Amino acid sequence: MRVPTYATNMNLLKQTMSTKSMLDLYAFQATTGLKSPNYTGYGMDAYGIVSMEATSTVTTGFQQTNKLLNIEFKTMNTSMETINKSLSDFKSMLTSFGSSDLTQISPDYTGGSITFSSNDDVYLNKTLTLDGIQYTFADNGDGNNIDISGLTAGSDTYAQDVMNALKDKVAATNPDFSFEGTTFTFPLYTVNGSSSVLNAEGVTTGTPHTMNDDQYKNMRQLQQQAFAMMSMLADALNVNVNGKYLFGGGNSNVAPVSFPFTTLEEFQNYYDGINIKYPDSGSANLTNRTFTAADTGSLTIQKTSGNQGVLKAENAGGFMQEILTANAETTGSLTFNSDKNSLQATQYGAFAALKPGDTMIISDAGDTHNGAYVVKSVSEDGKTITFEESTPIRADDQIVDGGGAKINTSLPIGSVINMDGFDKNIAPTIQVTGVSADGSEIYFTAAPNRIPDTETTIAASSKWSMSTQSYYKGGDFASEKHITMNQSVTMDITGNNPAFEKLFRALGQVAQGNIVEDINPADDFEGLINSNHTDDIITEVFGLIQSAEYNSGNTTNELNTDLYTVNAKLSANITMLATADKSLASIQYNLENSIQSLKNVDQTEATVKALLALNNLNASYQVLQSVMSTSLLNYLK
Repeated sequence: MRVPTYATNMNLLKQTMSTKSMLDLYAFQATTGLKSPNYTGYGMDAYGIVSMEATSTVTTGFQQTNKLLNIEFKTMNTSMETINKSLSDFKSMLTSFGSSDLTQISPDYTGGSITFSSNDDVYLNKTLTLDGIQYTFADNGDGNNIDISGLTAGSDTYAQDVMNALKDKVAATNPDFSFEGTTFTFPLYTVNGSSSVLNAEGVTTGTPHTMNDDQYKNMRQLQQQAFAMMSMLADALNVNVNGKYLFGGGNSNVAPVSFPFTTLEEFQNYYDGINIKYPDSGSANLTNRTFTAADTGSLTIQKTSGNQGVLKAENAGGFMQEILTANAETTGSLTFNSDKNSLQATQYGAFAALKPGDTMIISDAGDTHNGAYVVKSVSEDGKTITFEESTPIRADDQIVDGGGAKINTSLPIGSVINMDGFDKNIAPTIQVTGVSADGSEIYFTAAPNRIPDTETTIAASSKWSMSTQSYYKGGDFASEKHITMNQSVTMDITGNNPAFEKLFRALGQVAQGNIVEDINPADDFEGLINSNHTDDIITEVFGLIQSAEYNSGNTTNELNTDLYTVNAKLSANITMLATADKSLASIQYNLENSIQSLKNVDQTEATVKALLALNNLNASYQVLQSVMSTSLLNYLK
């Protein structure tokens, strides 16, 4: 036997330490159930483990995100259920109201009468407007003149003779009129307030019919319900989850719907239904635009008649804004079609920025085509605009590559403008009825006593501004949320979608003032009193609600045109999310099992191996101790 060398000692020590490492590993495995405390211990499986753990982390992220999305979708769905239920209740009340004879609810339906009681010369040159036609008591029978030149003023029968002259002129074409003695009886809606004879000496008018208590009660209940639903609709669309307005189009800082009215009376003070009506187009209802003196220069304002006026800007085109210049890239060639009353471009999406109800002004396209047009519809591909009949295309034509024509927009017809910072004698709100061909004039209605009778100049100043305020204050941002690696849902339901806008418009038209015509024919006003006024409103409201519920598959380039689409989209998203979550849960379960199968060991087996390694280590230590304690002296002995 030899005395151990240094090399022998080191070899024995290395073997001992190797045995200790095995003990440490087996002890770790027995304690944790894992094969190794680090990835190097997994050998060839390390790459697969790392890859699967990364996938598991991503899957967990999707699951957490989807939990929040699920809360958002279900909250939006709850809002929609509230809207659908309230709309169903309102439709029942509207149907009940509309099923009655609405012509009988009009205060003016039963007609009135004019009694001529003076035999003095008080009728000459006086006017009477019947069914939109103005007649004049004159000294000849030309045109619409009523000839009273052969009558003797001051005679005992002069008033009767004037009545007979009126009868001779209008009775044959107006069978609803009645002439008896000196009394002329008529449906009041045929008489216009500009009829000067109504205020002549010796002329008295009959008393208009007024609603009975039941009629008034039914009307008032319907309006209260419409107003309450507008408030509810605003609350439903302003729903907030975790600081995020779900119908706000990505704008999470401001409630998307603004409804500043607290009572029906307050609402009707603003929308009186005569001077200021609730906007009757989606474009007017959603317009947010501000004009200042920098845009318009100084202004002139003047009454034209009754509650109508004109507002003129000093700056050319002060009330319009250019949206594009027609050329080969933006529009391609432009084709004007007078038969279809349309304008067609050759470039897709050329007119996609426009929508029904917009006021479009064409300039730099020649006198034949320059002017203001009201958009009726925009094709789904954005290439074709059809205009309202009130603004016709004047001639067929084609402009190659657009010819540099300017396409501008101005305020839509029906827009309500808040006149901020003006003199107190100026109406605080005006409603647009038209825009001039060059975009420099706005025609409007307003409270008659707040429109200057003579042209009044308003100097340019930073103290005033004109603004239209939409009920919608949110954004239009549509986002796409990934719910798995290969699936996503689109978040594009906002409070200004046509489905909701049409509801606001329908409800606003019911809740506004003057839903039942209450104009007295002796008052100073323009236009005709319409006996079908209430029926016309209810018919339009029914149509709007029907369109808001289901658009009948009409093609449009607008998003979410009806509640059916919104409900279906939310249901589809909720279903897709539930399916995705089940898939993610299955994937996560399989990943975790696969990772565990690669990383874990049998702890019982590891414990046995640890005990064996411990015995081997003890034996190794004993051998090492014996060998290391053998000296030359001991060897020689």
